[in-house]
Amino acid sequence: MQHKPFIITIVGPESSGKTTLARELASFYDAPWVPEYARKYLEELGRPYEENDLIRIAEGQLEAILAVLSKQSSVLTLPPGPLKGVNINLNEMEVHFGRSLHSFLTFQMEEFGDEPRPLVIVDSGMMSLRMWARIKYGITIPVVEHALKEDMTSLYLLTRPVPEWEADPLREAPSLLDRVWIYNHYLNELSSVR
Repeated sequence: MQHKPFIITIVGPESSGKTTLARELASFYDAPWVPEYARKYLEELGRPYEENDLIRIAEGQLEAILAVLSKQSSVLTLPPGPLKGVNINLNEMEVHFGRSLHSFLTFQMEEFGDEPRPLVIVDSGMMSLRMWARIKYGITIPVVEHALKEDMTSLYLLTRPVPEWEADPLREAPSLLDRVWIYNHYLNELSSVR
């Protein structure tokens, strides 16, 4: 019998370590992870993005998530023990991977349970697209809102902004104040859906 996957989605302001944390968690648990589709899309775009590009990014992100979930036979199942420490504590957490330190808040949508389950890690996901559309353009994206109505995420990790900002042509918020402002939007949103 195939159990419902336990999906950890990592969200937060830019340059807060989301992708690094996703890779490290996936490696630690030997689990598949879904990269942020927006990065691939924007790197190949060849022009500044526009409001309508967010729709295509959302569709691509959802397709990427569903593609990983459809391969459940290849998704590793792990015993509940190692993950319970992550999903029981809903307060601030810090996780060390080698020299990396990640600080985040957890928002648990469902318990892991006592049975082994497949684990999937998602970098950014649909919640990030909801926040991007609201913050940048003041809009909602139907495919995002539909996906979040039946949110597949079991546990959100909200990464904290860090003072250091890694320059990147796709990033738009070098100011720590701006990244804290974005973080607070995520905090308000996730506190209301829990």
